[in-house]
Amino acid sequence: MIIYSWRYYLLLTVLSVFCFFQNTSALQAPYSHVKTADVDNIFSSFGPNTPGCAVGVISDGDLIFAKGYGAANLDHGIPIRPQSRFMVASISKQFSAAALLMLEQEGDLDLDEDLRKYIPGLPVYDHAITARQVMHHTSGLRDMFSLLALGDIGLDNTTTVDQATAMISRQQGLNFRPGSRYLYSNSGYFLISVLVENISGMSLREYTDKHFFKPIGMTSTHFHDDTGMIVPDRVISYRPTNNGPGQFYRTNADKVGARGLFTTIEDMALWDYNFIDNKTNLENFTKRMTELGVTIYGSTFNYASGLRINRYKSLKTVGHDGNYMGFRSSYKRFLKQRLSVVTLCNMSNINPADYARQVADLYLQKVFNDQFNIYAGNYRNGPSGTRQVIVLENGNLYLKEGLNDKKRLTWQGDDQFRTGQWNVRFRRNDQNEINHLLIKTPGTGDITFKKVE
Repeated sequence: MIIYSWRYYLLLTVLSVFCFFQNTSALQAPYSHVKTADVDNIFSSFGPNTPGCAVGVISDGDLIFAKGYGAANLDHGIPIRPQSRFMVASISKQFSAAALLMLEQEGDLDLDEDLRKYIPGLPVYDHAITARQVMHHTSGLRDMFSLLALGDIGLDNTTTVDQATAMISRQQGLNFRPGSRYLYSNSGYFLISVLVENISGMSLREYTDKHFFKPIGMTSTHFHDDTGMIVPDRVISYRPTNNGPGQFYRTNADKVGARGLFTTIEDMALWDYNFIDNKTNLENFTKRMTELGVTIYGSTFNYASGLRINRYKSLKTVGHDGNYMGFRSSYKRFLKQRLSVVTLCNMSNINPADYARQVADLYLQKVFNDQFNIYAGNYRNGPSGTRQVIVLENGNLYLKEGLNDKKRLTWQGDDQFRTGQWNVRFRRNDQNEINHLLIKTPGTGDITFKKVE
């Protein structure tokens, strides 16, 4: 038996700690160019006397940046923190959709069965509506928020779930044949909460807590279907008034499914990681959650299970935005880069998606530089001798003409951009190299510029 001295064990401990920090540094190395001050600058308009946002950046499942800007509660001067609980509006939909997929896995729900089997009070339409169509917004149901507004009916707890369901059921006509096209509808996602309870005997809050939030460890997340429930670290939402920010969100709203989820930046990071390492009861979680909707004609569209599949600057993204009574939210995950940005805000005139894009631009600057470098250079129009310069700065492309201010180009699709009312596109040669720039203004057709040294 070999007996080692205390110095040996001390050395092992030091080496272990060293390796831990080395691995952590290696993990975050791709984003070491981003400083806290860079993110602070994006949110610099928010302070202790204004509403604001919480932001989180997640890399490969690790919450590498989390911070709050502005006030969670102006009455009491409580600042926004990563632990602050926001109502995230339509980001809630992906959790409702996950519940449907879980019910199907358990054998309790047929996603393609007539929804009336599970909610008998629904009217008989010319063509049956299914849970799958509800999940993908192809049901044709008229939006419940529009119906409530037309009927001058509130969405608070003076309107029961049965009354809200009855209001939807009184619509004898649909916007279109179910399954024939996509049209965003909150009605279907509210009905998911009814369907879950009818099938499982559990509320949507209880069901998602059992199958998703507890297994993942999302202890600060719930569907808020009990208006009397105490919510620690609750954020208040606001809207602009003549006297400054005024409270917006009615705390007695208890209809969930389409929205109504309370969560935090830290819990959203755990949910985001679940797309990498599934800890829930739903098998093939990522695949099921990101399957695109399909019409009855076989065409697909960019909406999956409460998630939109999109592109930003040509990078494929998955996520969703939310907007309800002063709460504004954005969740965007860059698939190949395994980087996500979550922005949760509490003022009706804040655009969280814009802030999320600015944060993503910081972290993915090197990716965008590599991607857009092919377009940078000098271009000349032969007949007029006019020159245009395409400049690449911090992951963004700009168009510069002579002494005029440069114009930022916004990616529209492959080799196509836009700035103001100008359409800008690039053309490639047989070697797939960019060799021409074409600019179309409201008063002209395409003006062609050849790339020059």
